[in-house]
Amino acid sequence: MNSKEIYFLFDRNGIKTHAVIPIDTYEAFVGLKSMVKNTASLSGHEIYTMTAKHITAHGYPSGRRFKPSFVILKGSKAALICVKSLPANVTELREQLKDSGKLELDQENNCFVFTSDVEFSSASSAAAVVAGNVRNGLDVWINREGFSLKHSGFGTVARKNKKGLKNGKA
Repeated sequence: MNSKEIYFLFDRNGIKTHAVIPIDTYEAFVGLKSMVKNTASLSGHEIYTMTAKHITAHGYPSGRRFKPSFVILKGSKAALICVKSLPANVTELREQLKDSGKLELDQENNCFVFTSDVEFSSASSAAAVVAGNVRNGLDVWINREGFSLKHSGFGTVARKNKKGLKNGKA
């Protein structure tokens, strides 16, 4: 038996009932099984994480794939101090979150903490609130497999080029 060959066993009616596979193929299947087992369920959300200035926040994209909103999960952290160049709309948003009690001071960890899930209009606005400076949310939110929102297909729109092809394809 060749180490790369797969053999099948058949019943009396000619229907495949078993497969004999090489051990390395079997081990690859076992690895895939654990990978599938550890992914988010179809009804759940794939969680993305952002780390900046020794704080970590978790959340997930919501809505349309090409322009998703972003939900930061309760318990996520946000930087205590913002850069002076932070746009006024982000500074105001942070103040509104503090005033409403959705963002509270965590003196022990020297940061802010989200007291409830909060939905933002974009992944970038969520990232800016968390980091206290401007960030491209499609790049900084990373899933457990190491893929950014951008690499996971968020924020992209199929555009037609001059030849009328979408993304260069017919």
